[in-house]
Amino acid sequence: MAKIAILAGEPSGDLIASQLMAYIRSKIKDIEFIGVGGPLMKQEGLSSFFDYSNLSLYGIFQVIPNIPKLIFLRYKLIKYLQNEKPDIFIGVDAPDFNFYVEKKLKQKGIPTFHYVAPSVWAWRPKRVHKIKKSTDYMFSIFPHEKSLFEKVGIKTSFVGHPLANKIPLKSNMYKYRKMLKLNRKELVIAILPGSRLGELKAHTDVLLKTAQELLKAHPNARFLIPVNNDKNMNFINGRIRNNPTKNLKLIKGKVDEILSSSNIAIAASGTASLQIALHKKPMIIIYKGSWISYFIWKMVSLIPNVSLPNILLNENIVPEMLQHRATPALLSKKTCEIIKDKRYLKKIESKFYKLHKNLKSNTSSLIFKIIKPYLK
Repeated sequence: MAKIAILAGEPSGDLIASQLMAYIRSKIKDIEFIGVGGPLMKQEGLSSFFDYSNLSLYGIFQVIPNIPKLIFLRYKLIKYLQNEKPDIFIGVDAPDFNFYVEKKLKQKGIPTFHYVAPSVWAWRPKRVHKIKKSTDYMFSIFPHEKSLFEKVGIKTSFVGHPLANKIPLKSNMYKYRKMLKLNRKELVIAILPGSRLGELKAHTDVLLKTAQELLKAHPNARFLIPVNNDKNMNFINGRIRNNPTKNLKLIKGKVDEILSSSNIAIAASGTASLQIALHKKPMIIIYKGSWISYFIWKMVSLIPNVSLPNILLNENIVPEMLQHRATPALLSKKTCEIIKDKRYLKKIESKFYKLHKNLKSNTSSLIFKIIKPYLK
């Protein structure tokens, strides 16, 4: 029986890893998946060594107190995987955790692959030399990354972005509005405070207050918040009780349906920004965290932007409201400006369509062709 060890540490990794696992299972019936992952990976048959929420930490003030626990979990996981002797190991994102695991398994002769290259082009560029010692093969999801890793001798394939394959190039807004029981003509605003608890604590209140501000200018606006699990649902519901907001609805899952139905999104920085762009929607990206975390990012970052659409397009097309600029008054003002600017809306739709085409590929198929010779 073929045995694949695979590890993802947060919801975005859980999603793309589960898509890859489903494809592999469609090609190889007799297969075992071990490692660490979330609910979607477990649905595809993963036996998870520990709860992946242990790795979903936000900011240095969450990471530092948990370092001893993370080191212990990593040590136990490595011993477990070395004993299990999988055919291959695939680390999905989570570079700070995964690369050490990959290094130790590689030393034992287990072929290691990394899916979703770390953004060394944005910060810590010298790290690419350490990555070479950890992983045998890199699967990059952005075209410009391939040459960067190949320069130092890391075998790399651009495999496309799995979200670009999942989301249609052209979407029917009204089809999804009908599914969510929304009026065809009403203003719908998606609010995405993040998927990790630390992000929710940093962003939920300011976004709820932003919704309240927007109701002054657009009293019939509808606000939709996609939620990925019960824990996050309970947290946001608790914050809503403190900040009751008219016309607001939490929906578990269905993030693509919500984004397709929306006129605009206000979202925490992260994978969500690319997901919104692939739906060709205007957005405002926010980030609020400790000033120490923000200061460190500003010191080490080699690029001026935080949102993926701005980084990939190499222009400031998406407003980024960071730290002191992420206030309800400024966010609601900017949202109203964007809604009225028809020329800007057409421009970003065109830009995001081209971006989508560039990122679209047969991702799981390309990865499977590369790993297939290693599977027993």
